[in-house]
Amino acid sequence: MTTNKQLRLVLVTPETTLLDEPVEALRFPLYDGQIGILPGRAPLVGRLGYGELQITTAGGTKTYFVDGGFVQVKGNVVSMLTNRAQPARLLDANQAENELQAAQHLAARNDAELDRKFKELERARRKLALARKAH
Repeated sequence: MTTNKQLRLVLVTPETTLLDEPVEALRFPLYDGQIGILPGRAPLVGRLGYGELQITTAGGTKTYFVDGGFVQVKGNVVSMLTNRAQPARLLDANQAENELQAAQHLAARNDAELDRKFKELERARRKLALARKAH
């Protein structure tokens, strides 16, 4: 176990590395619930869910919406690979509401389509909740 008082967050999307900076703590969604990470955390590999990534630094707190992916905690480095990460302050509640309505109207004629519909509903609900919280 590491005894460093800081973690290093590396947040990567398919397009770019959004963040590579020291952080004091993290809180984010896994596919089956929330998790918080502090320095000294045991190694972990997990599947990210949809929702709020809260980053605590010496300068304050930053919040992002993460759209699934994977996370690895190894030593003092937390690597997050996600499809999309958007600062919460840039989320548009109207757009998120439209995404929720579109997900509600998705047809589900088989198990795969039903699974897709549930995922899109969950994603849209969490995005809308964070957009409303951020504004």
